[in-house]
Amino acid sequence: MTILAYSARLAPFQPETTWTLEGAELVERRGPRERRFALNALTAFRLARPREGGRRRVLTLAFGRRRTVLTAQSYVGPGRFDDRLAAFSLFVHAVAAVAADQSPSGKNGGARFERAGALAPREGLTWVMGLLAAGTAVMLLLAFTPGMAGAAVAIAARMAFVLILLAAVLPWLGRGEGLDPHALPDDLLPLS
Repeated sequence: MTILAYSARLAPFQPETTWTLEGAELVERRGPRERRFALNALTAFRLARPREGGRRRVLTLAFGRRRTVLTAQSYVGPGRFDDRLAAFSLFVHAVAAVAADQSPSGKNGGARFERAGALAPREGLTWVMGLLAAGTAVMLLLAFTPGMAGAAVAIAARMAFVLILLAAVLPWLGRGEGLDPHALPDDLLPLS
């Protein structure tokens, strides 16, 4: 069995993170900690690069609620990064091919392979909706304090209305540009 590996340091005070592709599993090792991700459970494969170009790339893999992030640059020191785009591209091509073969197919099943833009409006709106829902719940809890019932319920009702409007907009926001996992674009992942 061939084991393909890629490593990068993600933050200043962390040891280098190593990702290995062992059969149909992606293994992430950071110091003594190890996490395993079965590629047949992959739900999202999102590859991003900055709009202005450059060699920075980020791959976000989602496995339900669990996520792992791979970067093409490794932290060296303050303001200095080691460019590892060639090794990153090779590893991402291998992960995409195995994940595409392992993930179940179908309309609602399987992984979404997409190119993320610099601004992800759907995810941002989802976070805003979550925070707004939490604020609405807090306002409803404040309604139980003496003298705040009327004001708290009125504010919570307005916040819930805005939450409903945002939920109505959510289906029209795009998820990102789709990618063919077996033919990833060379401008995004150059192999040389």
